[in-house]
Amino acid sequence: MSTSAEGSVTSTSMTGFTATFFLPGSNKRVTFYGKLKVLVQTFKCSNAVLRYDNDTQLTDARQLNGQIGVDNLKLTLDNGAVFEGVLDMPISPASSVSGSGNWETK
Repeated sequence: MSTSAEGSVTSTSMTGFTATFFLPGSNKRVTFYGKLKVLVQTFKCSNAVLRYDNDTQLTDARQLNGQIGVDNLKLTLDNGAVFEGVLDMPISPASSVSGSGNWETK
């Protein structure tokens, strides 16, 4: 992945999460509203990084898979974009997750 953006990933429920990132070199903020297929403990990753190749990866509905916990979060979208970082507080056990979500740009 050639570009990275800083932001956060926060659970909104036991199956929902929001990932918000500020794109470098612009005033754009992108937010991914995700829904997991499994229940996961509430979590927050305040220093998450989004890695991607181009802005077109940050659009439309996407499928995802990855892992949340014990100390880290890594979610990979079906087009190769990745959210990752260290959780603010560990959650145990770690969960392998899959799901989907939608991007919004402001």
